[in-house]
Amino acid sequence: MKLTVRTAVVGAVIASTAVLAAPGTASADDPKDGGVPRCSEGKICLFDGHNNTGDVLQLDPVDIPNIGWAWNDRASSVWNRSGDQACIWLDADYYGYPFSIPAGAKQELLFLYDNAVTSISVSGCGG
Repeated sequence: MKLTVRTAVVGAVIASTAVLAAPGTASADDPKDGGVPRCSEGKICLFDGHNNTGDVLQLDPVDIPNIGWAWNDRASSVWNRSGDQACIWLDADYYGYPFSIPAGAKQELLFLYDNAVTSISVSGCGG
């Protein structure tokens, strides 16, 4: 079978049109669509946008001395859906200025805490 340039171009255009025309699907977890929030019950969730928007990191309610390079200094809001008080810290190993987030609370991270979270503890904010 001989493939001409014209046939190849027409095929490519049709394929790209099909991809572009494919309908978008709304996730059931997308809050803007009235769906279930993207933070599972029992988790502590960090969002890289304000008002619990953007990418989300769901964490079990355990002490985390360093959340890792992918989320270090990235969070702009937190939702603590665990049954425990969570404490976010500006530095690794629970150093820096702690910020307490009660069980069930949503919290905007502003000023000093915006894009500055490095560790999380659930055993309290005491030093």
